[in-house]
Amino acid sequence: MNRGRAALAALALSASVARAEPAREAIVTAQLGGAIEVVDLAAGKVVRRIPVDGAPAGIALSADHKRAYVTRPEGHGIAIIDLDAGTILSEVALPGGPLGIAADPWGGRVYVADWYGHRLFVLNEHGNTLVPDGEIAVGASPSGIAVSPDGATLYVANREADTVSVVDVAARRETKTIPVGQHPFGITLDATAGRAYTANVTGDDVSVLDLAAGREIGRVPTGRRPYVIALSHGRGFVTDQYAGSVTVFDLKTLKPITDIDVGDHPEGIEADADGHIFVANWGDNTVSVLDAATLKVTRTIPTGDGPRSFGTFLR
Repeated sequence: MNRGRAALAALALSASVARAEPAREAIVTAQLGGAIEVVDLAAGKVVRRIPVDGAPAGIALSADHKRAYVTRPEGHGIAIIDLDAGTILSEVALPGGPLGIAADPWGGRVYVADWYGHRLFVLNEHGNTLVPDGEIAVGASPSGIAVSPDGATLYVANREADTVSVVDVAARRETKTIPVGQHPFGITLDATAGRAYTANVTGDDVSVLDLAAGREIGRVPTGRRPYVIALSHGRGFVTDQYAGSVTVFDLKTLKPITDIDVGDHPEGIEADADGHIFVANWGDNTVSVLDAATLKVTRTIPTGDGPRSFGTFLR
């Protein structure tokens, strides 16, 4: 590995736990409002609204953070958005129910989970669009997707199969299936620690996976209907949809620490390098900002209708 690629790999490793720099903006998929909203985090307000039909839900950012790739489950496809210009560059039609989405940290490729099937769609970046380039078979109802820092391995939470698929990107095949809790949805990778975490929606817990061993090594109880996990300051932060809270647990002991009340029906969650946690509250149209050190809500930002931000949404 050359020096430049090694430096980028180190940056990607840190980004698997939290963003490598403080976030300036949150890119919110306002599903019920039919839009992508750009939230200025310093100002605490929406500064740009980009209409997107098809109930936008999942989101991933390009490697340079200049574009957003947004799934449209009811529009059966992907919208590619220029975030600086605030315009839709192109749309790509896909069959099934595209929901979860992830981008290769090195750029060039995007993966989309078909909620209604047993497959991932592979798309290549080409100019201002994405070009479909085949499929990879995984478990039933794939949802969250995590990409290893080197881009060589995918980890896919299969909601209806109660498993995580380990996928070899070069071979384009599932190499291992890891049983987890009931109905895993969000999956978060901590590459530095060699672990992954799944939010098990109907099990009300989080599965902790040892990636080298390829097995579950623990469960953490959460509030009702956990959705996605963020990692910061040696702690895990889990959105509990039906509890209106975020469960906080210790990454070493795997013991719950506390629950933090946020907005109604919290879903998407992500951490930045400054120890801020951002939570999209689908039920009351807000983004909650948490301090990872004090475990307090420091700000609540109004958004459009039905914010989800399932995926990577900070830049």
